[in-house]
Amino acid sequence: MSVLAFSLTAGGAVALLNVFVYLLLRSRDRKFRRRLDFAAAPVNGSAGVEHVQVDAQVFRPSQGRSRITRFWRAVESRYPLLDTRRSLPSACGLGLAAAAGLWFSMWFLKVPSGWWTIPVVSLGGVFATFYAMSWFHARRAAEFTRQFPEIIDQVVRLSGAGVPALEAIAVVAEDARPPVQPVLRAVGDALVAGLDADTALRSVSARVRLSDFTLFAAVISLQRRSGGGVSTAFSNLSRALRDRRGVALKARSSTAQTRITLVILSLMPVLVLLAQNFISPQSVAILFGTAQGNSLLHWGVGMIVAGLVLARTIAARVEQ
Repeated sequence: MSVLAFSLTAGGAVALLNVFVYLLLRSRDRKFRRRLDFAAAPVNGSAGVEHVQVDAQVFRPSQGRSRITRFWRAVESRYPLLDTRRSLPSACGLGLAAAAGLWFSMWFLKVPSGWWTIPVVSLGGVFATFYAMSWFHARRAAEFTRQFPEIIDQVVRLSGAGVPALEAIAVVAEDARPPVQPVLRAVGDALVAGLDADTALRSVSARVRLSDFTLFAAVISLQRRSGGGVSTAFSNLSRALRDRRGVALKARSSTAQTRITLVILSLMPVLVLLAQNFISPQSVAILFGTAQGNSLLHWGVGMIVAGLVLARTIAARVEQ
């Protein structure tokens, strides 16, 4: 098989697997959201799950749309803070680059090729695509968390000046920056369309799925039901969000040494192999030129990759 034919086949397989895996994840998300709606219905004062689903679909009609449009809607629902028409092509490009890198690594490490080569390369590209999308979304969520306490402080100042909380949100949304601005504008659009404030906040919270905004919506809903000063509630919320962000930054700083160690451990085998090639080329030739050397090379690379993945998983759990 020529390199061009293999590249086209692998690229097409990566694209098809991306669509298949995303549709599978979308089905799982739909079931999970249905369970969440059922559990939250008594708290929200809803009559049932059907009422919550109807409210959540006011601005997202699914009838009479093409499959491509429904696909974009599915991507937007899974990554609500991203501009998917820009982020998804970039993620697919990174997935194709990762698939090409995996294929080159298999060729360089003398891994025997067979019928399983294209599926393995395609799965690697799919994993890289979804990892890139998740990484893009995590960056946007971190930026949202960084900006949101300042937005709440602006709402507090406007509320202290006599502006109602919901009108203050609409005013603040005009000067906010992404990714906070689209979320606040979604609330304002829902209110302009005639939805109740609780329904608008609940639908946007269910779509965005960020704990900071969920707490913000809960404070507004509780204040509207129980009364009292909204400025005090928002001030306490802003302080709580800043404290949460401080704890998260401390946890990240505590794992900084682990992350640096992972980077060094990832680069060391490559640097040692290059140095060994200049110092003693015969030892490197044994790894690439004999069957026993190839076996040792495969086992060594596999154990290094498994150790790095395990260390990264432990560091991520510590941060959480």
